[in-house]
Amino acid sequence: MFKPVSLKPNFPKIEEKILKFWKKNKVFEKSVEQRPRDKEYVFYDGPPFVTGLPHYGTLLPSIVKDVVPRYFTMRGKRIPRVWGWDCHGLPIEEKTEKKLGLKNRRDIEKIGVKKFISECRDYVKETSAEWNWYIERIGRWVDMENAYRTMDLKFMESVIWAFKQVYDQGLIYQGLKTLLYCTRCGTPVSKFEIAMDDSYAMMKDPAVTIKFRIQNSEFRNTYILAWTTTPWTLPSNRALVVDENEIYVLVKVEGEEEPLILAKKRAKNCLSGKKFKIAEEFKGKKLLGLSYEPLYSFFPANKKDFKVYDYKGMVNMDEGTGVVHSAPGFGEIDTEMGKHYGLTLMFAVDDEGKFVDQVKNWAGVYVKDADEKIVEDLQKRSLLFKQEIISHRYPYCYRCETPLIYKTVKAWFVNIQKIKKEMLALNKDINWVPSHFKEGRFAYTIREAPDWCVSRTRYWATAMPIWRCQKCEELKVAGSIKEIEELSGEKVTDLHRTGVDHLSFKCEKCGGMMKRIPEVLDCWFESGSMPYAQRHYPFENKERFESTFPADFIVEYTGQIRAWFYYLHALSTILFNSPCFKNVVVTGVLAGTDGRKMSKSYGNYPNPKGVLKKYGADALRLYFMGSVIMLGQDMNITKGEAIEEQVKTVLLPLWNSYRFFVTFANLHQWNPSKDTSYHLSPITYHLLDRWILSRLNQFNQSFNKFMGAYQIPQATGLIRDFVDDLSRWYIRRSRERFTQGDKDALQTLYDVLVRFCLITAPIIPFITEEIYQNLEVQRCKPACRQGRGVKAQSVHLQNWPKVGKVDKKLLADMELIRKICGLGHAERKEAKIKVRQPLQLIKLKTKEPLQLNEQLLQLIKEELNVKSVKCGVRSGKSGEEIEVELDTKITPMLKAEGETREIVRQIQEARKKAGCKLDEKVVVELPTWPKEFEEDIKSKTLTRELRKGKTLKILISNG
Repeated sequence: MFKPVSLKPNFPKIEEKILKFWKKNKVFEKSVEQRPRDKEYVFYDGPPFVTGLPHYGTLLPSIVKDVVPRYFTMRGKRIPRVWGWDCHGLPIEEKTEKKLGLKNRRDIEKIGVKKFISECRDYVKETSAEWNWYIERIGRWVDMENAYRTMDLKFMESVIWAFKQVYDQGLIYQGLKTLLYCTRCGTPVSKFEIAMDDSYAMMKDPAVTIKFRIQNSEFRNTYILAWTTTPWTLPSNRALVVDENEIYVLVKVEGEEEPLILAKKRAKNCLSGKKFKIAEEFKGKKLLGLSYEPLYSFFPANKKDFKVYDYKGMVNMDEGTGVVHSAPGFGEIDTEMGKHYGLTLMFAVDDEGKFVDQVKNWAGVYVKDADEKIVEDLQKRSLLFKQEIISHRYPYCYRCETPLIYKTVKAWFVNIQKIKKEMLALNKDINWVPSHFKEGRFAYTIREAPDWCVSRTRYWATAMPIWRCQKCEELKVAGSIKEIEELSGEKVTDLHRTGVDHLSFKCEKCGGMMKRIPEVLDCWFESGSMPYAQRHYPFENKERFESTFPADFIVEYTGQIRAWFYYLHALSTILFNSPCFKNVVVTGVLAGTDGRKMSKSYGNYPNPKGVLKKYGADALRLYFMGSVIMLGQDMNITKGEAIEEQVKTVLLPLWNSYRFFVTFANLHQWNPSKDTSYHLSPITYHLLDRWILSRLNQFNQSFNKFMGAYQIPQATGLIRDFVDDLSRWYIRRSRERFTQGDKDALQTLYDVLVRFCLITAPIIPFITEEIYQNLEVQRCKPACRQGRGVKAQSVHLQNWPKVGKVDKKLLADMELIRKICGLGHAERKEAKIKVRQPLQLIKLKTKEPLQLNEQLLQLIKEELNVKSVKCGVRSGKSGEEIEVELDTKITPMLKAEGETREIVRQIQEARKKAGCKLDEKVVVELPTWPKEFEEDIKSKTLTRELRKGKTLKILISNG
């Protein structure tokens, strides 16, 4: 006997029970240990920051990281799963600064680097226990107790080993580059991080048009107009840029003593509201090489400064005057242009974003605060032609929310240009899902990538293992703790700044003192080193790592194409000349209910905890795994309706099918065959049994194909269709056989439910475990009690069921039958005749003769409640593939039979309300009934006697 199944399941409560069962019986651990060590499957799990709390954006990839390993475990793979924590970088530093009330780097230096790093370490130790609840509750199996941390000494040692390998290949250099820079944090910020976190805000800035006096005999007493939204860069102006192929004009403007030059296409816009006359037209090429008077002379100039140049991609005709002001050192393209023409590279701003002492008028003033002052100065000198305020998207620091500036900094870089060809070639070996990312966004990222800035002027990160001679500038790079100890003669127990900053040693070249440079490594270098650093390679686990590299699988959202995926690939190319992963799944971006980035302050997404407690993890897993976000498309999180839909369309129909089976199996005291073999041919010759078993084999085949190719949404989409076929066709059409205790029907449904649980367990692990425990473990309990049959303890300890034969003809025939029935139901609806009312005939007309056996025809009769089916061939070529015509004439006998069916339905409903047992016989009172069908009513409703009464009433009788 099976345990009775509740009519109204509480899926979240069931899942809580299953979680306790898994934990008590160490099912996760057993699922790993029972697989052979020589069949290890590896996936890389990008660790989350310890600072944040779980939300849908972190739960989504976590579910994928559970689904895929569960599937491949059932396919025979051994898959250890260890959690990781991202512990370094600005996020932790920013939280620590807030805790200590620090405002900038100067404050950190005041309290001391040692204290600050100690506080960062303490903060990281206080990770939220919330993570455990969420990760466990979504059903993800992962070892969180033995999690690695990027701050661990062993992890950091592997990171400096990787850096040394890159350096030894001649790919590390120190140089000047213009980068996005946070003046509060005092460090460069990666452009892709800003894009990844959508760290932009609408900002109002002054847009000014400035007059530059030309120093040339042909254009004597003439000004050229240039436009900028960053007045604070004007003291650093070193050139003006035009498009040599565009038409420029010399205009005389009312109110202006001297003529002005600007692009013809921009004249009407820039001079709007003013009367002007074009005195001359010429190509921009004519302006090249002209000299002009500098606005300011705070810094010395070279001979190439303060001239007009052309530079591809710098000038556009959509805004401004068609003349661009260039300040090399404060803009990527400005700096490129400056290097190209040999202009002075400007360092007018310090690390806090304040003007240096040379800028005497505004020394010590923060650059954005200086905008107004500079504009006012230019206005006094009659050099301000026009001033506006514009709103535009402006980047800000994704941690401290300070507006960023472009600033030239001295930093350390990995020369990506030298390895791009190899990176593109190795990308050919990676299976991208969806596939368009392979030669699309990822290949584009590689082709367009600048050199990688790997240094940060911060504190809480792996210290760069570079020592520089204070005398001859010689460099020494260490790649292990042992090497640092041998060089310095001191014990090393920490690779943060506090552990190595004080270490020094003599230069082998000149005898001078070598000291460590102050920078730390970019945290993305740590993330890119994660595959080997988590295993302390090459210092430990060398053979194991090398035998399982590259990884089988990796997953994250599209933002990581330019981030984690890219850095993993770059380092793997350099270190191993190999791709880092074989298969990569890319999800879309998950936004809030209003389309904006999910944020607590916006309140634009439902609480994940509330959703899990209301609908359960299986529903959330179905929702995510079957959605377009798994196809790399962006999606807004639902408010709950779409998640609830998974309960209604998948979980409840599956549960009701399971409950239906248990009810009738118990009623007829039926037990499953002890030698049940799920992969064998159908055990029965009944058409519906053969069909549902063949349909299950087809489902298994397709599901297996999609999962093996990491096509998770396609696999997930199959589940609803099969559950619908099982509940709304097989069970409904076989109902009478179950009520009669048909053993073939019971055995078939049992086999289907158990095999379905095995197939879908990776997607919906909770409900499949609950069903499996009752149906299959029940049968194996004696073996389990004797210490045998460990695999029988859980559906997740099973092997993948073998795929049986698929009867394609039977599936096609059944699809045709269901189509005919659908058309027949539509005919009934149009004629307003209920299905309970029998009809005499349905006529079918097709282009070709129908080859339907008697069992298939019988299905049509039963489904459409008709006495006979007449098949014919339609004349002519036009018309539908199948034409259906119902004989809607209702004879007295047909009417009586229809009334009988309605009475049977009413009695069954009354039995339910009265709480009658399925095998309980009753006496029924009712006003009237067709006498010719009295015995039929009694047999179908377990009625002992029908009595006359004013209303339908159930009288309990156990006689």
